[in-house]
Amino acid sequence: MKKLQVVPFILLIVLITFSHPVFSQQTRKFPTDSQLGNLTAVAFPVFTINGQKMTMSAGGQIRGVDNLIILPTTANYIGLIRYQLDTMGNLHRVWILTPDEVKEAESEGHLIPKLKKLFFFF
Repeated sequence: MKKLQVVPFILLIVLITFSHPVFSQQTRKFPTDSQLGNLTAVAFPVFTINGQKMTMSAGGQIRGVDNLIILPTTANYIGLIRYQLDTMGNLHRVWILTPDEVKEAESEGHLIPKLKKLFFFF
C-alpha cells in the first residue's frame, strides 16, 4: 500500500521539474531599429528621452513590463525604455524594460543610458 502512495509523489516531482521552463517568461524581441533610452519626464504628448524632447505620434503605443498597452495619458514611468521612431521622427512605440531586459541589453553590448537621481522634497 505504501508503495502505491510513493509513485504519485515521485510522478508529481518529475512533472514539476520538467514543466518549470514552460512557465518561465521569455524576454520580448524588439525591432532592430529600436533604441535604448532614459525616460526622464512625461507630459503627454511630450516625452523627454535622453534629455531630448520627443512628441508621441498619432497611434503611438506604450507597452508596460507585462507587454500590455498603457494609455499615454496615464504613463508616469521614469526609467530605462526601448523606443522606436516613425518616419517623421516622432515616438511611435515605447517599451518599459524589465530588469532582465536591461541585463540582456548590457550583455549584447548596448550602451545603457545612465539614470539621473531624482530628489523629491516634501
